[in-house]
Amino acid sequence: MPARRRSSGITRRQGLLGLVALVPVGALASCSSEQAPDAPPTTTAAAPPPISARVAEEEAALIALYDAAIAALPAGQDQARSTLELIRRQHADHLSALGGGQLNASAEGVPGAAPQPLQASISTLLDAERQAARDRIRSCVEATDMDLSRTLAFIGASEASHVPALRDLR
Repeated sequence: MPARRRSSGITRRQGLLGLVALVPVGALASCSSEQAPDAPPTTTAAAPPPISARVAEEEAALIALYDAAIAALPAGQDQARSTLELIRRQHADHLSALGGGQLNASAEGVPGAAPQPLQASISTLLDAERQAARDRIRSCVEATDMDLSRTLAFIGASEASHVPALRDLR
């Protein structure tokens, strides 16, 4: 019988067994929470704030706009002051309904508020109310909680009703 030549490499069986033995090690390494030292740092996007928190921030910003507009009103604008204060209170109610609490800041004495023409203030507030109404529609649809969606719908309707009230002040 001729002598079999022994190959110097590994057999197919040895290669497959070696590969099978290494797979669990690779799987475990990929489950590690630590990053390899030479790997580039990963960036994790911060989760957006919950819808109610985002809307509460937007309501607080609207309140600040109204505070500035009220503080900047020239003397003798009683009708405009009354309407703006009413709408501001409604925004404070929206904030409270979202769990943001009631703001107790006075509309009087807002630092840096200089008297400006009523038309400029009204235009700014109209733009903000229109945007808020559109945003509430989006947030209402995004909400996964039925009660929150309903609250956002009511807030959106209120924002939309502010537009004609402000238009009447022109």
